[in-house]
Amino acid sequence: MRNYLLIVLLLSAGCKMQADKIPPKPISGNLKYARGFSIDYTDSLTVIEVYNPWNNYSLLARYNLSNSYLRSSDFATNIIVPVTDAAVLSSTYLGFISILNEHNKVVAASNANWIYDSVLYNNFRTGKIANLGNDLMVSAEAVIGTHPSAVIKYIYQAPDPVDPIIQKAGIPIIYAMEFMEDHPLGQAEWIKLFGALFNKKEYADSVFNQIEAEYFRLVDLAKKSNTSPEVLAGTIYKGTWYAVGGKSYVARLITDANASYYWSIDSSTGSLPLSFEVVIQKQKDADFWLNANTSSLNELFSIEPRCEIFKSFQQEEVYHYNKRQNENGGLDYYESGVARPDLVLRDLLIILHPGLIHGETTYYQKLEH
Repeated sequence: MRNYLLIVLLLSAGCKMQADKIPPKPISGNLKYARGFSIDYTDSLTVIEVYNPWNNYSLLARYNLSNSYLRSSDFATNIIVPVTDAAVLSSTYLGFISILNEHNKVVAASNANWIYDSVLYNNFRTGKIANLGNDLMVSAEAVIGTHPSAVIKYIYQAPDPVDPIIQKAGIPIIYAMEFMEDHPLGQAEWIKLFGALFNKKEYADSVFNQIEAEYFRLVDLAKKSNTSPEVLAGTIYKGTWYAVGGKSYVARLITDANASYYWSIDSSTGSLPLSFEVVIQKQKDADFWLNANTSSLNELFSIEPRCEIFKSFQQEEVYHYNKRQNENGGLDYYESGVARPDLVLRDLLIILHPGLIHGETTYYQKLEH
């Protein structure tokens, strides 16, 4: 589990170094928050463009989606929809697929042993979903061997050398970089791309509209609180504090939960590496600590004894999003949590404004000793 979370941590830290210098891209007319793709519809064709966030949001790929055969094109990848056999190379896509109830369309997945969704995990356990291993080290041969009708994956800064091999085998690759969106609803809006792939446009639109409405209902509710607590957000790895970047989707969630976050003054969209001394100086008296990336306060103390200096640690107001995890440590926060920012925001209101909302959290839990 620690290795899994480390991958996510280092990935977001790497995003910061490149993406922060990129000017924001205008949002497509059919979208409201997502900047990483556009989608346009005609009577017989859906056209999707995906943009490269590491190259000034230049065009990365164009897709023509149709339910019938299309003539080959030098300008777009043709995909017959609905996609029937998908190889999925990021757990974050599974939340969208689950919401759309397309579990049985997945034939292969990276890190399949970490799948949280019960239906998808059972499909893996019974051999219906092949495990392709670590999504950062998937081989083209393993993907091709599962005979998918399409591969859904991301790129990270540079193109993946396995991609041309997969494409040469006649398998289209659909790129999805929802994790580069800096608005929680921007990440959630990628459900519209998955809706197009599985021929569920209207349903995907309806689900997103409900999520959006609930998200802003919670934002308005948070404003009714008489307090705006200070939040410490981040984790420690090998002596370095990785704070949540001030312009990241997590920072936006904290702000929308009517809480203050010191590093909102920063322009980073990923993780912000800091010395522990700086964090103590700036946020020693923060009321709550989120995203601590450990399973207990004792583990946190063993990693960095100076944690006891923080007010949040002393008062045992330390939380992590590991409440829902499978037997191997796979976290639902990285599945349904990506598609359901309204549930994540609800968690934060329960934690940061006790009594404002009654009920249990979905993803976050308080760390015990």
